[in-house]
Amino acid sequence: MKYKTLLEAQMGEFPDSVVLSDYQMFEALRSTVPDWLQNHKYEDWDLYRARYEINEWYADRYYEEWKENMTEQARAQWARSAFLYKTQYPKGFFYACGKRPDGTYRYVGYRFGKHDREYASGFIGMEYKPKGEDK
Repeated sequence: MKYKTLLEAQMGEFPDSVVLSDYQMFEALRSTVPDWLQNHKYEDWDLYRARYEINEWYADRYYEEWKENMTEQARAQWARSAFLYKTQYPKGFFYACGKRPDGTYRYVGYRFGKHDREYASGFIGMEYKPKGEDK
């Protein structure tokens, strides 16, 4: 299908999309915890079985630090992707789609072209949670 505008292309392919301002994307990049890490359990951690050898007190803190580091690594990757998309295709826009019943969006991406495949979804594990005060 041939679309006349980027927004028309986005809505034609992903009808539940919302366009994110650069500010909304920045706030999401700064605050989102990767979906795979949100419900991660201590028992599922690679070093869980070694917690007694490490010392359980240190292991608890090391696990929390590990989660923080994984979150920051994901955020850094998302930020790199966002910067590259925005600089390579300055006329494009960020979007969120895949709305869930709780109002969050499962996918975040960047639309840069009118053709159905001209979008980037390089924000793996990132979801979007709308806030009442978004600018």
